[in-house]
Amino acid sequence: MIDTHAHINHEKLKECLPQILSDLNDNKLETIICPSYNIKSSQSSLKLSQENEKVFSALAIHPSETNDYSKDFENFLRQNLKNKKVVALGEYGLDYHFEPYDKQMQKEVFLSQLEIAKKENIASIFHVRDAFDDFIPLLKENLNGFCGGVVHCYDSNLENAKKLLDMGLYISFTGIITFKGRDELRDVLKFVPNDRFMLETDSPYLAPVPFRGQVCIPEYVCEVYKMCSSIKGLKMEELEEITRENSKNCFKKLVI
Repeated sequence: MIDTHAHINHEKLKECLPQILSDLNDNKLETIICPSYNIKSSQSSLKLSQENEKVFSALAIHPSETNDYSKDFENFLRQNLKNKKVVALGEYGLDYHFEPYDKQMQKEVFLSQLEIAKKENIASIFHVRDAFDDFIPLLKENLNGFCGGVVHCYDSNLENAKKLLDMGLYISFTGIITFKGRDELRDVLKFVPNDRFMLETDSPYLAPVPFRGQVCIPEYVCEVYKMCSSIKGLKMEELEEITRENSKNCFKKLVI
C-alpha cells in the first residue's frame, strides 16, 4: 500500500516518526509521499526524503501560508525540484475555508508555483477547499504546458470531479470516505475511473474510522483502502496494483 499524502514531518507526528519509518522498512507500507506547506516543512520534507529510501518529497507553499512565499523560495524550488526524490510541487492551490483570507494573493501564489511546475516539468499536488469555483477556471486557463497532477483530499461533488477529470487530473481520497453521512463522496469515488484515483491519509489529519478523532498515522491508510475496495468492488491486491500504477503515472520520478 502507498500513502500518497502524509505530513510525517508535522509536529503532531514527531514522537511517532521513528515508528512510522520503521514500519516503512518492515514493508507495512510501500511508500510515503511527504508534501509541504511552508518553508520549514519544505526543508524537512526534503531532508526526510534524502535520509529514507521509501520517503519521497513534494515542495510548495500552501494557500494558507502565502506570507512564506518569496523570490528566495522560488529559487529553493527551482534548485530542489530537480532532486530525484522530489516527485511533485505541492501542496498548493486555493483555500477559502478559514477567514480572513486574501483571494488575490492566493491566486498569485498559485499561478507562480504552477508556472514553476510547468518549467520544471513536474507534477502538482493541489489543495482546494471551498474554492473550486475559482480553482477550476483558473487552472483551465493555464493548462498549456501543464505536466499533470492530483487534487488531494477530495471533498466536493460529482460535478466538480468531472471537471477535474476533463482536465486530466487525478483525484485522491482520504479517510473521509469512511465517515458516516458521506455517501455522496463515496459515490464520487465509485464514479472516478480506476486509472484516475489515489488514496491517502493526509496525516496527521482525518483519521479514518475506526480511528476517527485520533492523530492520524500513515498505517491507517489501510482503512481507506478497505473502504475503497468495498466501494469499487475490487480485491485488495487489485486495488494496491491500481493505486501503485496511478501514483507512478502521475509522479514520474516515483520509484516503487
